[in-house]
Amino acid sequence: MLQAADLKPETAAAYDHYIKVTEEGLKKRMGRDDFLWVGEHRKEKNLVWLGQTVIVPQKTLDQGKEIEIPDGQLQDWLGSIYLEGATLERVRDMLLNYADYKYFFKELVIDSRQIKRDPDHLEAFLRLSKKQVTSIVLNAGISADYTALDPTRSIIFSRSTHMGEVLHPTRKKTFDKEQPPENEYGYLWRLNIYWRIEEMDGGVYTEMELISLSRPPAGLSPGRFLNGYQTFPQEMATGLMDGVRTAFPRLK
Repeated sequence: MLQAADLKPETAAAYDHYIKVTEEGLKKRMGRDDFLWVGEHRKEKNLVWLGQTVIVPQKTLDQGKEIEIPDGQLQDWLGSIYLEGATLERVRDMLLNYADYKYFFKELVIDSRQIKRDPDHLEAFLRLSKKQVTSIVLNAGISADYTALDPTRSIIFSRSTHMGEVLHPTRKKTFDKEQPPENEYGYLWRLNIYWRIEEMDGGVYTEMELISLSRPPAGLSPGRFLNGYQTFPQEMATGLMDGVRTAFPRLK
């Protein structure tokens, strides 16, 4: 049986440091030719341009050294696609339309709504669902910031401000009731998503980096819980890229 798992202060601090170093790296690339990950990976760029979706694990280093996450599991996934015939404005508007995430990404998001929007800052609510033998439903508060770098390049930084595990994930009418923090299982403690958008070559290259924090796998036996929550971040990355692809089908 999966036991409750507390997010320890040192685990949260290590994750925050990883995010800080990652965001510093992203900001340094904003005005450079390597703005996109595929800009440095020609083979993958060719695959993306031909219509494939590339999803690969990433690892941020701090001055060449790995960042240890004590008592937690950090996952970092990057996805890249090319949307033929799309425009930056259309892709941007889709990604910032959090109210419709339940339609765009219906395999992952079962409810969504916009809470607040200023010109370049948004706050939203997403209800995430992981379907397996034992269902997982999470209530996530999201804060997102949009920056237009130039007429052809934009970025979106989104961060979870709340992550609550639904108390009864099989009872739709009670999805607003969450586990007390001391009883949470640690399926997903934190979630950061970064979008990089660049219009060129007659379409839009769209990249997404998803970084998550959850309980560590050590000490658990393989089975439905282990196979479920550990694969959740990668499945989210795949589902997000699939949703964007579906919204902008290839031209025929």
